[in-house]
Amino acid sequence: MFYCWGEGASGQLGLGEEGAAEGAPVPFRPGPAALSRRGVTFVACGERHTLLLHPDGGVSSCGDNVRSQLGRRLPAGRHHSPVPEQIQALETQTIVHISCGKEHSLAICSNGKVFSWGAGTFGQLGTGELKDRLIPKNINGLSTCKIIQVVCGHDHSMALAKDGRVFSWGQNFHGQLGIGKEVSSHGQPQHVSALAGIPLAQVAAGGAHSFALSLLGVAYGWGRNNAQQLGLSQSDPKEQVFKPHSVAALRNLNVTYISCGAEHTAVLTQDGSIFTFGGDSAGQLGRSSPTQKTGPQRVDWIGGPVSLLACGSYHTLAYIAASSELISFGRGCSERKTASCKQEETQDFNITLTPFPALAELLDVPVKQIFAGTYVNFASTAQPPVCSVDLRKSDLIPKYTNGACCADTLPKISQVDRALIKKWKSATAESETRQRAKREIEMIFSSAACLTASFLKPRSALENDHCILVDLQKARDLFCELTKKDWIAGRVSFSLLNHLIPSLPVTSPHQEAFSCFLLLTECSAALEAQNLQSLALPLAKAFGGMSRRASDLLEKCWLSLPVPFFDITVQMFKKAVVSLLPYYYTHALFLEVVPALEVLQKLYKVNKKAGWKLPMTSFYIDDITQKINLFDDLARWHSWIENLPFSYLVNFCRYPFVLNLASKMQLFYLDSTSLQECIKGEAQQMLACNRLKRVDEYPKLPFFLLRVRRHHLLEDTFQKLSQVDDASLKMQLLIQFDGEVDRHEGGGIVLEFFMYAFEEMIQPDYEMFTYCEKNSPMWFPTRPSAEVKKYYLFGILYGMCLFNRVIVYVPFPLAAFKKLMGKKPSLDDLKELSPVLGKSLQAVLDYERDDMEAELQLCYNVSWDNTDVDLIPNGRSVAVNKANKKDFVSKYVDYIFNKSVEGVFEEFKRGFYKVLDRRVIDFFEPQELMDMAVGHANYDWDVYEKNTIYWGMYSPTHPTVKMFWQVFHELTLADKKGFLLFVSGTDRVPAMGMDYMKLTIHSHKALSEDHIPEAQTCYSLLLLPPYSTIGRLKEKLLQAIEHNRGFGKQ
Repeated sequence: MFYCWGEGASGQLGLGEEGAAEGAPVPFRPGPAALSRRGVTFVACGERHTLLLHPDGGVSSCGDNVRSQLGRRLPAGRHHSPVPEQIQALETQTIVHISCGKEHSLAICSNGKVFSWGAGTFGQLGTGELKDRLIPKNINGLSTCKIIQVVCGHDHSMALAKDGRVFSWGQNFHGQLGIGKEVSSHGQPQHVSALAGIPLAQVAAGGAHSFALSLLGVAYGWGRNNAQQLGLSQSDPKEQVFKPHSVAALRNLNVTYISCGAEHTAVLTQDGSIFTFGGDSAGQLGRSSPTQKTGPQRVDWIGGPVSLLACGSYHTLAYIAASSELISFGRGCSERKTASCKQEETQDFNITLTPFPALAELLDVPVKQIFAGTYVNFASTAQPPVCSVDLRKSDLIPKYTNGACCADTLPKISQVDRALIKKWKSATAESETRQRAKREIEMIFSSAACLTASFLKPRSALENDHCILVDLQKARDLFCELTKKDWIAGRVSFSLLNHLIPSLPVTSPHQEAFSCFLLLTECSAALEAQNLQSLALPLAKAFGGMSRRASDLLEKCWLSLPVPFFDITVQMFKKAVVSLLPYYYTHALFLEVVPALEVLQKLYKVNKKAGWKLPMTSFYIDDITQKINLFDDLARWHSWIENLPFSYLVNFCRYPFVLNLASKMQLFYLDSTSLQECIKGEAQQMLACNRLKRVDEYPKLPFFLLRVRRHHLLEDTFQKLSQVDDASLKMQLLIQFDGEVDRHEGGGIVLEFFMYAFEEMIQPDYEMFTYCEKNSPMWFPTRPSAEVKKYYLFGILYGMCLFNRVIVYVPFPLAAFKKLMGKKPSLDDLKELSPVLGKSLQAVLDYERDDMEAELQLCYNVSWDNTDVDLIPNGRSVAVNKANKKDFVSKYVDYIFNKSVEGVFEEFKRGFYKVLDRRVIDFFEPQELMDMAVGHANYDWDVYEKNTIYWGMYSPTHPTVKMFWQVFHELTLADKKGFLLFVSGTDRVPAMGMDYMKLTIHSHKALSEDHIPEAQTCYSLLLLPPYSTIGRLKEKLLQAIEHNRGFGKQ
């Protein structure tokens, strides 16, 4: 059945002259008998005209025709038609949906084409002509896509396409088109790019405002907001919004449907609640009492879950299936639940609406759809169910009444589902099914919105994870399944590369638009597995065009990615870089690598922010050192950093996170060595010039000769460092111990010098550093006994140690290297420096009971390094509780690592960078710098033996060598470390591991078994006499180890 009611003075009720009487509202009644016989599946209401869609796809119209909105000619002198008649111009089309604006009309055909007619002075017809039109005309601007929804505002129109795109046209005085404020109207459909990539369920239009609803229930509003009809936050109220904005107040309500009036909006939620907002001049918001509240408010007096919702210009209709109750509020009568009701006029209005109560005749016939116009309303009912239970006396409601919902009637954008996959896979070559499948694949995989819609998680699964909106595992499995079919994989690849990636929403301000970026990574992996082109490089280029806001949103998504999916993203872009390495020396081709490196850099920063969800080694590209010369890359970097010629050449030093630690150390050493060699070269050039000029003047020696007394080593060193010029600090270091034979040639003496110097300075008795606990790292004192200048000189010495490639164990914690690199130490660093205190502060953070103050009795006054200090003013009187415990721990950690040592550490840092180039140090992460500086103690003696090189008469099978390794493996750990110190000058393992410790064993004809072994530390060379017995070898080897200081040469 078909029902209508309201004020139809222009004939828009379709009841003939009887229903068109001026000022005579028509009470609820059945519609025209002729229409009921023919059937009506949908009704669209304008201000004073109505369109009716019939089951056969025909459209009838009635009401006012002053602006040609009926789409048909009327007899001469007639301006309205009280009787619905078929629109003949549409008879050759099968219409599936209709919509009315104030005075214009739209219709969608079964093939997705859109026809328009009526008022067109603001371009609301979309035909490009700014004039009224009587005969429906196809909108050519939408001909390339299939439209599934159209809606009309007063003077603007919108359409949702099957591929997820939204188009708008018409008046834009208030921003209702969502395309910005550059034009006041537009006569042809414009893509609303701000919604690109968002999987939408619905579009809706009010008087001069618009909405879009995503499949996940996120509402986006734009246009006129004079009455707060957009529901936006009032912190910065705007009367006009020119681009779609996410309505935060609706975000967690599970909205399923939106309906708009002239200046108000109503939304229906999944649990059947209605929320309204905007103008309430006629009570159309349904507020039970006068209120000043703005923003979405629940209509709390409705007694049951609502399944249908419709807004007229100044009234709202709602249908409750459980009680078969249709409720109206706003302009007209406000009474409900009675079979009849006295007509009441609302203030300032002389038009009333007949109320629609729970009429007895409808109790057994559930309402299927409701429609609201400016002055009239319509309702259609379903056929009575076969049911022996009296619905008026039972809670048992037929399924179709419970399931009846506005959202159920909305056509949906294209999505992949199991039925579609089955059809694609079974399609035979050259068949029509195959051709149709290709078109379906191209539509879905060319659209970010459709692709995202295919893998959306259920709304219930998003409560705790709002960033990852799609089921990536489901996507991974489906992509792998689909790409096993060559023709499907080819079509998917073509669509992605030629359509989707070039149109990615790289400037979108909305989080929902970025799920597609995550899906593309999975799709790329599936295509690569089938030896098809990777998407990495095209994707990287697209990322390069992102706005700052969009980039931040994508990084937020990456931050929430589970490790396996984050890792596959990283690996994809690493492979892209590797694929371009052969073009390193071909500038034009190698430029292609930059976007991929930029994306990896963003991923690396996200990884750090996430607390290293992947180890930093996951970003290393080991192939780099195999394909390029690092010296060349360092030279390119210097040209870039100093803006020299060829600074445009791509270099990996700009992206040091892709370089493994060995490569970074090599670059560091190359830089220091090249600087030293440059100084030597300048000296040689000056010497040559002077000789040519016959000038008896020698250039300054290109070495820094440090002559010290062994028993006054630090005193002499500090005195010399206080006087030396900065340039000398970066020269090759030569050490001369007074009274000892010069041994400049090897470099082992330099190792010995640094080992002696640091060993003395780090002792507690020297009073430069403090130790919190036994076996803990050293730290700077809060009240140093040594003069502050010593820390500056210590920094210089430590920088020189690294600059000259010396590994000496200085027991700094990781926090020291973080501070050197401008990073902030954390509680984890305190756990390394002082395990007891770190564990205690962790316990404070973990304490969740409410008795924290009484139980722990902590305050903002703490003790550190034998000093009591207030972390905040009057800290002793401020107790630590659950509310401020994080702040307390943060301030405690900050005091220990920063405030308490600020002066001495800054001096140390100043000295450190007096020698070293901060820009080169920035190649490293703090942990990497620490590993390079101090090495580690992860010994693997089997690897050490395996990597040994033999010279002279020795080989792995020589009896003396076999005895040596037998003795060596039986030594204590302390003696083994002593041997390393003896043979290489350090007992620390290089950062890269034991594989980089190469021992060379050589026989020397001048040595007999009466000699102890000798060593040349600069070459890690062991001169091993040919001992005849294992006992003799062990005795002599231990003697050498015990006298390892000074190279064992006593």
